[in-house]
Order: sequence, then structure tokens, then C-alpha cells
Amino acid sequence: MVKYLPFSFIFFVVIFSCSNKTEDVSDINTISSSTPSKTEPNISEESVYSIQLFLVDSLNPKLGFGYNILANGVVFIHQVTIPSVAGNKAFETKEKAELVANLMAQKLKNNIMPPSVSKKELDSLNILTP
Repeated sequence: MVKYLPFSFIFFVVIFSCSNKTEDVSDINTISSSTPSKTEPNISEESVYSIQLFLVDSLNPKLGFGYNILANGVVFIHQVTIPSVAGNKAFETKEKAELVANLMAQKLKNNIMPPSVSKKELDSLNILTP
């Protein structure tokens, strides 16, 4: 037992001395909070909205289409299903996905928040008809 006492004492001193170091992280926090994240779009009244259409599954095109709405080049909305419709059904055609994406982009440009789509709007665009 006495043989291990000096080793444990040295070990304790090393651990204790390492754990007492304090760093001033206030500068780090202000730097990280002042720079905008690349994954979060900077939304303002001057934001530029664009749309991207895509196949939900490139290996199975029969599953349908979805869309992305980009705000200033960053994905703001990723929609793979028809909004306001129960289930996980994608848009049947690229044109139908584009109609709804343009409607959503128009709502965003007019500052309508949250930019939702009702079943009535989908009916008026003939999205739900086969």
C-alpha cells in the first residue's frame, strides 16, 4: 500500500492542476454568435426566393416530385409530400410541384407567415385531381 502512495499522490496533483485551468470563452461566444450560420437563411424583406424541383426517389421516378424553396440561395423549405394532404404522397408531376412551389414562394415574397397551403388552394390549382 505504501508503494502506491507516491504514485497516486502524483496522479492526483497532475489531475487537479489540469482541471483548475480556466479559459476566457467570452470572446469565442461573441465571435460565433455574430457570424450567421450557413445552414440558416438570412430572411428579410429583400430576400430572393427561388425554387428547385426534384424527384423524391431518383431510383423510382413513379414516386413523384417534391420541391425546395431557397431563400438567398439556402434551402428554407424542403417539401417531399403534398402539403395539407394526409399521408406521404408526393406530387404526381413536375408541373404540379412547380405550381405549389411558386404559390409558396409568392406567399414568402408577400411576407405571409407561416406560408401554408390549404386544401382549397390545392383544389383551385387542380393538384388533387389525377
